[in-house]
Amino acid sequence: MAAIAVLATNCGKNNDGDVNVSVTGVTLNKTALTLLPGDTETLTATVTPDNATDKTVAWSSDNTNAATVNPTTGEVTGVSAGTAIITVTSNDNANLKATCTVTVKAATVAVTDVSINVSALTLQAGSKQTLIATVIPANATNKTVTWSSGNENVATVDPATGEVTAIIQGEAVITATTEDGEHKASCTVTVTPLPDSSTDNQGIGIDDFPVNPVL
Repeated sequence: MAAIAVLATNCGKNNDGDVNVSVTGVTLNKTALTLLPGDTETLTATVTPDNATDKTVAWSSDNTNAATVNPTTGEVTGVSAGTAIITVTSNDNANLKATCTVTVKAATVAVTDVSINVSALTLQAGSKQTLIATVIPANATNKTVTWSSGNENVATVDPATGEVTAIIQGEAVITATTEDGEHKASCTVTVTPLPDSSTDNQGIGIDDFPVNPVL
């Protein structure tokens, strides 16, 4: 009797007297998918049983700003950065569905070059100045730059901000390196010593004054 009950549930006759076989399930070949804007990929739905009378399905997207889907073929197109859930639904039974989460990543723009606002700089020992790096192109995805000094005894540089600190007299090459592609630009920093503290503003030292003999 159980077998007869199942047969009665899943099968019936159409107007032509043919037996209808109902759909019992729908699955997708992928449950997650990653695309770039403009990329396409076609999802494949499997309807069970194989001999179901109506194996047609309908496709939909819950976020067409991120990804669209052809309602009949299942072809998914990435639109812009974001997430969309693509749903396939059995036309035989609207309660039978399967989903795929589509993540659309922003298109990556590679760094092609980097420059520094000055190629040479003179600082007095103890003074500071911040260098500015310009990453090319302006819309590069990863514009992170790391700074380094070729002679930290003479001048140091903050690796994140590009602030140079002059230490002692000498010369140091400050380099900016892009994280994307390791493109480099450099600035030569010359450090000059502090003025002689024994000299006043007019360049006259204490040794220039005669010393009167003690009588």
